[in-house]
Amino acid sequence: MSEVDVVMKQAFQLFADLLELKKVYSLKVVQPVPSFSEDERKQHTENGAVLLKYNLPALDADLCSKLVDNIYGLITKNQPAKKEQVDKIKSFIDGVTVQFYEEFLSAGHLEGFSAEGFSQDEQVLFNFIVRQALRPFLEKYVSLLPPEVGDERWQRSYCPVCGEKANLSYLRQEDGKRMLICPFCGKEWLYRFLVCSWCENEDHKNIKYFEVAEVPGYEVFLCEQCHGYLKTFNAKKAATHDEWVLEDVKTVVLDLLARREGYGGQEEKLI
Repeated sequence: MSEVDVVMKQAFQLFADLLELKKVYSLKVVQPVPSFSEDERKQHTENGAVLLKYNLPALDADLCSKLVDNIYGLITKNQPAKKEQVDKIKSFIDGVTVQFYEEFLSAGHLEGFSAEGFSQDEQVLFNFIVRQALRPFLEKYVSLLPPEVGDERWQRSYCPVCGEKANLSYLRQEDGKRMLICPFCGKEWLYRFLVCSWCENEDHKNIKYFEVAEVPGYEVFLCEQCHGYLKTFNAKKAATHDEWVLEDVKTVVLDLLARREGYGGQEEKLI
């Protein structure tokens, strides 16, 4: 087994373990049904305001703290070399309040955390841990939103809930329509097929794609205008798939191929 294969196997195991941990904590999360005023709904549908601008998920400080401790354990078990970095991040997170997590939900997840004394790698790891800790709260919040959130009326390149860009998309088997998948809150939303999900370029001549036989069911769409790319699962070309977070890891080879050709846009993965 090559070094790359070993790293990929470890990464997949880490994300699989994190997924199971999220499922356990999701059962413990209690969320009120999000409510929005008429003006807030109008700002959302007509002007593209994201829903977290008006209503944040309710956070349980004790539950969040316990989850973070479990995440530390999984990372250090999977990647022992990161223990020193994890311990440093733990000492910082132990001192934060719920307000920090709320600020991260409001804008920090888009801007990325930056603190004096943290290396670039430590900042990436810090953001990764916080995002993982917030995922159960976000997904419960998303599950309580009205079904029309993210429907045909949205059609924007960013998530209607939190504003993030998609790492991954899929084409629905029943009608071939594209669904973008938010890497932060998990929300899925409709988006135009041959339109760049990064710069919204609509010139079909500047959109191309490639496939790799060893990764069946996937197409990678490339934008010649902004040099962004998007991995897309085509349900008509493959019968089944794992949960999307695992699919994103399993198909990292497609990210590597796109980046080798000068395309970017995806967030850095903890591998």
